[in-house]
Amino acid sequence: MSAFARPLGQPPADAASLKGDGGKGAPTSLVALTRYGLERQARGDFQAAVEAFRAVAGAAPRQALVWNNLALALGGLGDHEQAAIALRKSLDIDASQVSAWVSLAASLLQLGRPDEAESACDGAIARDPDNGDAWQIRAMVLAGRDDFGGAAAAFARTIEITGETGALRANLGVTLFKSGAFHEAQRNFDAAMALEADANADEIVEMARLCRFVVAGLDGDMTRVTAISRELTGAAETDTLFKTALLCLDWAGRKGPAALIAQTWAALRPGNLEARHMADAAMGRPVERQPAAFVAQHFDGMAEQFDEKLVGRLGYRGPEEIRNLMAAWIDADAALDVLDIGCGTGLCGPVLRPYAQRLTGVDLSDGMLAKARAGGLYDELRCADLVDTLSQAGARWDMIVAGDTFPYVGTLGGVFDGAAATLKSGGWLIFSTEAAEGDGVTLRGNGRYAHGRGYIADLAAGRFDIIERRSTMLRREAGVALEGDYFMMRKI
Repeated sequence: MSAFARPLGQPPADAASLKGDGGKGAPTSLVALTRYGLERQARGDFQAAVEAFRAVAGAAPRQALVWNNLALALGGLGDHEQAAIALRKSLDIDASQVSAWVSLAASLLQLGRPDEAESACDGAIARDPDNGDAWQIRAMVLAGRDDFGGAAAAFARTIEITGETGALRANLGVTLFKSGAFHEAQRNFDAAMALEADANADEIVEMARLCRFVVAGLDGDMTRVTAISRELTGAAETDTLFKTALLCLDWAGRKGPAALIAQTWAALRPGNLEARHMADAAMGRPVERQPAAFVAQHFDGMAEQFDEKLVGRLGYRGPEEIRNLMAAWIDADAALDVLDIGCGTGLCGPVLRPYAQRLTGVDLSDGMLAKARAGGLYDELRCADLVDTLSQAGARWDMIVAGDTFPYVGTLGGVFDGAAATLKSGGWLIFSTEAAEGDGVTLRGNGRYAHGRGYIADLAAGRFDIIERRSTMLRREAGVALEGDYFMMRKI
């Protein structure tokens, strides 16, 4: 799909003979300028093309073709903002141009303005219901909103109009998979693999394997599950396949198949602490805390790519949410003794440093602490358990922060006891939790703990005032938003 509308005219046969010569023999008529711009564009000299088309637009601003040509050249430069402006001017002159609506939608999607992109798709589809490009862009917009059912329908319509390609079938497979239609997704991945021959084939194969694995679990065929897992050569890849499948099944609410797959994983990898913990989670066994050794091992293994994965791919906004809470209630005057429990790679360090006279971080993972140490924002970093840290006698902290930490802890009685004992009077406790149904603690199928608001309120009672609670998306998991709460409390 072209990112921008094609110019409605083509360069004449002699366009290649036109040369730019620093203005000495530059074309002067609008026709010659247009030919010159098209020739420069064909040669990849988009800057010269933009200059030529801008000159034409200045002289003939009521010609839609002029703005289309300019938009195409601007697109070649990667200037999607100005391209969108040019396309809107073209459509103001002639709103019947389907290709211009499609190009505008593509530009707006590139700019991260999905609502406007969808409106432009509507403009194209209203004039041509069988425009495959417009339906494809609409599918991408819907997928970006996590409306995977709607995205799947739009991709299916695209295929109906344009015919099959491996990429389209794979995209349809992904959206069906994320909407929980796993068997139908597998059929589309199989079709994609039969069609696709380019460099994207490896990615399609990987996703198709995950889908086959999940479907085997849904069918209760653990022999097939084991066979698919053995297609992978490394233990790490095998573990990732099992864990990803469990996360997808947990999101889809398919507890029975998840329990079968988790038991199979634990049996195949009896020494793997994560496999054992995920089996406990999938089978609903009561486990008060994740084993410290497992937490340390898990985060050591992902330290190098942790920030990119959590923030870049999963959309984690914890530091920003904590910054907003703090800014509303506390002066950033570098006067506080601050403890960051579960500090990880130090993502909260830049947020906490302006408030801290002394900033201390605690984590179980040496690998994560090494990354935090490299950032140079902490006065002290300790490899220690947070409950052990909080059990040390004496009120010593003005603020304790736990961003995305409690989901890996479980029951929080000891944490609140320690925080109440070690915070100074009027000290702050700031943390996030994953949302739970009910008022207790739930070990979820994803291996993390969710905490009910009533449970948190009971722990706070008589010791902390709940100053503010904000409910929001914590991050994405298996392609969908994971909801939770940010709490700001003050010691009574």
